[in-house]
Amino acid sequence: MLSPNVVRYGADEPLPQPAPLQAGPLSLLWDDGGLRYIRLGEHEVIRRIYVAVRDPAWNTIPATLANVQITHEAASFTVEFDAEHRQGPVDFAWHGTIAGSADGTITFSMDGQARATFLRNRIGFCVLHPPRECAGQPCAVEHSDGTIEQGVFPRLIAPHQPFIDMRAISHDIQPGLSAEARFAGDIFEMEDQRNWIDDSYKTYCTPLALPKPVEVPAGAVVWQSVTLTLRGAIPAAPALRAE
Repeated sequence: MLSPNVVRYGADEPLPQPAPLQAGPLSLLWDDGGLRYIRLGEHEVIRRIYVAVRDPAWNTIPATLANVQITHEAASFTVEFDAEHRQGPVDFAWHGTIAGSADGTITFSMDGQARATFLRNRIGFCVLHPPRECAGQPCAVEHSDGTIEQGVFPRLIAPHQPFIDMRAISHDIQPGLSAEARFAGDIFEMEDQRNWIDDSYKTYCTPLALPKPVEVPAGAVVWQSVTLTLRGAIPAAPALRAE
C-alpha cells in the first residue's frame, strides 16, 4: 500500500510546514519559496505568488531552497532566501526578497542568473487570483503604455486570455478599499485556469503569443517583482495575541 503522501505528492518525505506571516491587516503563509492565501480577515485577496521555471516541454523545474531567513516585527516581516532550479540542461538560480509592511504592502522580488545555456518557455512570477472573491467582479488593468482598461474577472470560464499586456491589476475587496497587484521586469497577461480544473485566474509573465522556446544564455540576468498594495480605508492590523 502506498502512503497518502506518495499518492498525493509523489514522495514519502514530510511536507514543508508553511509559516504564518502578517503585513498590517493582511495574513498570509510563506510556503516553500512562495506566498499563499493572502487574506483580509476571511476575504482571500491573492491565492498564491510564486516563481516558475518551465522548460521547452512546459515541465515545471522544482526549486531547491537555501539560506532561508524570516524576520517578524509586529505587523511586518521580511523573508530572504536563495533558490536554484536544476534539471537536465536547465540551471537557474535566484535570490528572493519579500517584505511586508504595516500598511499591508507586500513586495516580492527575484534577482536571478542563468548558470548554463538552456531553452525555456517561462522564467518568472505567477500570481493566482481566487474566483470565489473575483469572478464577475470589476477590475482595472493598467497596460504597459499607461492606459487603463476597465474590465471584469470572467464569471464563466474564459477560453482566451481575459487581459493581456498587463502592468498592474486592481479590484475592490470591500467598500472603500481596493487591492492592486503591480508587476515589473517582464510583460504579464492573465489566463483562466478553470479551463484546466485549477480554481484560479493566473497572471503570468511572457505572453503566450511570443515565440518559444527561448534560449537563455549562461550569465543572463532575470529580475522581476510583484507588489501588492492596499488603497483606500486601510483597516488597522489585528491585535497580536499574547503567547
